[in-house]
Amino acid sequence: MQRPVMDPTFVDLTQPKKRRLKIWHWIVNAILKTARWFGRSLMSNPLAVRRPDEPRPSIIKVVVRMAISWAIFLPALTALLAAGFVAVGTHPAPPAVLLDPNCQGCYFDSISFSGQDGTSLSGWMVPAIDARRVINEREKILRSHRPGIVLVHDYGQSPQQMLSLVKPLHDEGFNVLVVALRGSVSARATGETFGLKEAGDVSAAIDVLRHTPFVDGSRLAVAGIGSGANAAMIAAAKDPSIKALIVANPLKNCDEAISNRVAPHDPWLSWMEPVCRHAFELMYGVNADDLNYDRCSHVLKSRPSLIFDTGDAYAFANRTNVQQIRDFCRANLHPQEALGSAR
Repeated sequence: MQRPVMDPTFVDLTQPKKRRLKIWHWIVNAILKTARWFGRSLMSNPLAVRRPDEPRPSIIKVVVRMAISWAIFLPALTALLAAGFVAVGTHPAPPAVLLDPNCQGCYFDSISFSGQDGTSLSGWMVPAIDARRVINEREKILRSHRPGIVLVHDYGQSPQQMLSLVKPLHDEGFNVLVVALRGSVSARATGETFGLKEAGDVSAAIDVLRHTPFVDGSRLAVAGIGSGANAAMIAAAKDPSIKALIVANPLKNCDEAISNRVAPHDPWLSWMEPVCRHAFELMYGVNADDLNYDRCSHVLKSRPSLIFDTGDAYAFANRTNVQQIRDFCRANLHPQEALGSAR
């Protein structure tokens, strides 16, 4: 009986294999040969002492080699130098925090929260409710909701810079949140961006106030100085719930910040300023034009605003200005009108 048998041979060995042309192999070899040629041409020293029997390279070859070397290495060196200036300029050493609201007789809580991009932030929360109000208002205080204000410090500073406003605003009946921006007290490894990324920190602080008990989310304000003022304006442009703004000595544009804080001050290195600006935008993923004061000026016209231009951060907190801020907040946010829970 003949059984069916399967032939296990599936390849016809009588036919010669066709050798495929591996184009990618040829491309890799061409790239390696080109890189090797550039390495020999650029790394060899054309001015080295040669033996008498060695041919001297022509001046054209030397000039071309030097031109190619400068064209390749100079932009890379400039970019690295600019990145170094930006890294140093956006990581200032903040002053030590020696004082807190306790020194003004105000109770406060140290809080931690996250910015809009996940950066760790912190701040001082000074509630409007204190022992004196509990005694004066008794059970009414449990049904009251008072306005809140976020205080934003300048570049290279800490929440301590805003202490002079804490007690006056607290005495007016405000819930006060003094925020520590990125790169200051918390998350010091994070670079400061002169108000661009800090605007998200201000928005996060507003959200903290809005979700805090006894805070009236419809009566919120922001007060900032320097780059903190720019952060306040950018945040207010995106958040109409911010009902009032207080800004002091804001930056006019990003070029001012780059010139003062980042770029070298030597006259012969002034050409580095635009390079540092581009490096700043690339490193932090921001648009420097968003810092222009003219872009945010419409925000100051859209809601009650108080503007200071003292030119000196320390002169800003004098008694006259503090009283003016207090009167402005009282007139526009009405802290004396504590809304009940049925609002």
